[in-house]
Amino acid sequence: MTSPVEVWLWLLLVMQPDNPKTNRILSENGGDATKAAKAIRDDNLPILSDSEKKRAVETRNGAVQRVLKICEDNSIRIVTLDSEDYPPLLRNIPDPPIVLFVKGSLAGLKDKLVISAVGTKRPSDYSVSATEMLIKTLSKIGAVAVSGNAGGLDSAVHKACISCHGRSVAVLPCGILADYPRGGKELKNAIVDNGGAVVSELLPYTNAFIGYFHRRNRIISGMSEGTIVLQAGEKSGSLSTANCAFSQNRTVFYIPPHDIFSKEYSGAAILAKKNAVPVFDVSDITDALLKDSIRIADITQKIKSLEFAGQKPDKPPKPKKEETAKAEEAADITENLSDEEKALVEIIKKAPADIDALIDKSGLDYETAIDTLTVLELSKVIERQMDGNYALFKQK
Repeated sequence: MTSPVEVWLWLLLVMQPDNPKTNRILSENGGDATKAAKAIRDDNLPILSDSEKKRAVETRNGAVQRVLKICEDNSIRIVTLDSEDYPPLLRNIPDPPIVLFVKGSLAGLKDKLVISAVGTKRPSDYSVSATEMLIKTLSKIGAVAVSGNAGGLDSAVHKACISCHGRSVAVLPCGILADYPRGGKELKNAIVDNGGAVVSELLPYTNAFIGYFHRRNRIISGMSEGTIVLQAGEKSGSLSTANCAFSQNRTVFYIPPHDIFSKEYSGAAILAKKNAVPVFDVSDITDALLKDSIRIADITQKIKSLEFAGQKPDKPPKPKKEETAKAEEAADITENLSDEEKALVEIIKKAPADIDALIDKSGLDYETAIDTLTVLELSKVIERQMDGNYALFKQK
C-alpha cells in the first residue's frame, strides 16, 4: 500500500520542485495529494506540459523508493505540506514547497519568534558587528533566525546563533547533500547540533544553480514573521528576499548604513522608500512584530533580564576610522577559495578572459574549469560579461 509520503514524493518527481502548477492542482483537489496525483496520472489536466505528462507515465514506485532510501541513509526527514511538522508561516505563502527535505529540527518555527536575516557576501566590519549584536540578542531572548547559509553575513547569522546556543535554520539553494557552499559541511552540522535545521525543497543531490537562488528566497522570508536586510547594494540578492517578504505581507527591516553615499549600502535607501523599518536595537524588531500581549510580556521580560545582566545591545557600532570603501575593495578575494578557484581568479584579476584562455593559462581541464567558474559565478566572485569574457564581480 502506498504511503502518503510516497504520494507527495511522486508528485514532486513528476511536477518537479518549485512548480506553481502543483499548488494549483492541489487547491483544485482540496489539498488532497492522492486526488491530485490521480488527476495528473489520468491525464485529465490541460495545464500539464508534455514533459510533465511523460514523467507522470514513466515515474514508477522504484524512483520514489530510491529517494526514500537516500533520505533514510543520510538522516534526512521528509516533511510534506500536510505534515504537522511543516512550518506554519511557510504554509500560508502563495506558493509553498510541497515537500521539504530536512536535517535537524523545525520545532522552533512553531512557537518562537522567527526572524530571517540576510545580507551581502562581502560585508563591512560595521555590518558584521551589527549583525552579531542583533542576532546574539535575538537568540538570547529565544528567537529563531533563518538565513541562506551563504558566505558573508548569512554565515555570520548562523555563527552568532551557535555562539549563544540559539537555533537557526539554513535554507539551501541546492540539495542537502550537495557541497555548497564548498566546505560548508561543518557549519551545517553545527546548525543541526545546536537544535536548528538545514532545509531544501530540492532533491538531496541537486547541485546549486543560478536560476534557483531567487526562488529559494521565498522560503527564507516565508518561514519568518519578519526579514532583516543586514547590508545590501542596489542589486543585492538580499533585496530579492525583502521583496518576497513584502509580497507575503511580512515586515521588512534594515540596518541603517554608516555611509549614506556608499553603493555598498544603497539597498537601504530602496527599503526605506518602501516603508521598511530601521533597526537600532532589538526592541525595534520586537515592537513591530509582537501583537500578542502574552508574547510581548514574555519577550520584554527576557530583554530586561539581559539589561540587568549588563548585556543590553547598543546602537549599531560606529565604523572604524580605517574602514573605507577602498579598504574593502582591496580585501583579498582569494581567501577561502580552493586551489582551482584561486588559479582562475588570479588570471581574471589581471584581465578579463574567456573560457579558452582560462583553460590554457590555468592548465585545468575543460570540465574542472567549467565547474569552478560556475561556483565562482554563483558566489559572486566573478561575472560573465556580454562579450563572453569572465571578469571580477562588481556590485552595481
